[in-house]
Amino acid sequence: MSDGSRLHLVVGCNGPLGLELTAQLVARGERVRGLCRSGRAAAPPGVEILAGDAADRETMVRAATGADVIHGCVGVDFTRWRELWPPIVEGLLAGAAASGAPLLFADNLYACGPQEQPLREDLPGTTFGSKPALRARMAARFLAAHERGEARVALVRASDFYGPRVRLSWLGERVFAPLLAGRPASLLGEADQPHTFTYLPDFAAAMLAVADAPAALGEIWHVPNAPPVTLRQVVTRIAALAGTRPRLRVLPWPLLRLLGLFVPLLRELAELKFQWDRPYLVDHSRFTARFGTPPTPLATGLAATVAWYREQELPAPA
Repeated sequence: MSDGSRLHLVVGCNGPLGLELTAQLVARGERVRGLCRSGRAAAPPGVEILAGDAADRETMVRAATGADVIHGCVGVDFTRWRELWPPIVEGLLAGAAASGAPLLFADNLYACGPQEQPLREDLPGTTFGSKPALRARMAARFLAAHERGEARVALVRASDFYGPRVRLSWLGERVFAPLLAGRPASLLGEADQPHTFTYLPDFAAAMLAVADAPAALGEIWHVPNAPPVTLRQVVTRIAALAGTRPRLRVLPWPLLRLLGLFVPLLRELAELKFQWDRPYLVDHSRFTARFGTPPTPLATGLAATVAWYREQELPAPA
């Protein structure tokens, strides 16, 4: 636990993870500076919000001045990853190098690629596909920078996440909002394969745990997660909390590929079939052995998420 004297720069402060991380930092008395392109974020009072693009090195260097920790929580247009991510990686590294602050990068698991085993931190980066191979190259760049002494970096990896503030996710508004409104959840993938989901507050807490442990830098860490469940099981649990019937509509893969000819987002999602056509299991034993932090139970996380969605404006039941 920090004594509250450090300044944390949260890059991507207006996204769900950036907002959650900021809230946790403020709750424990830390100083927080946020950076996002719009310069607007629903942050607690006292948080300094700057407007700027993480892809611009000079912007990152200025924003990181005086920072003790940098958290990379950036999200970009899913259809423009190949264009947008490489300069953001270099911008984050420039800020970390200039300030000397450790960089905690919020990563996903795409870099592991298709697997028939639980995902561990020591799996080699994949060369599969476009987005998975890109994420593997990004991870390699971050870790090489740490190894060469350019910057101090750690990667904190989460699975598909859910929770308050999470809308654009596999387990986001296309699941929670319709179920609360008494309509079917709209899903991609296969409904009966076990899948690991990450609770967003656990993601933020894991970022802070690694930030508090300098010896954990230069490593990849998997966020602790509740035991895997199938999409059908999680829909049933959400519907029970919502007091509605567990109805779901699953878009089959052949139809997804066909629609991808006309819808760029669906075309980009097609190569991620490996996450949903088989068990997608994440091993977080290394993190819990090092930090001793258990994951939030699924029932607790779903209840909090349902409560948050109830506070939002939802369409009337069909």
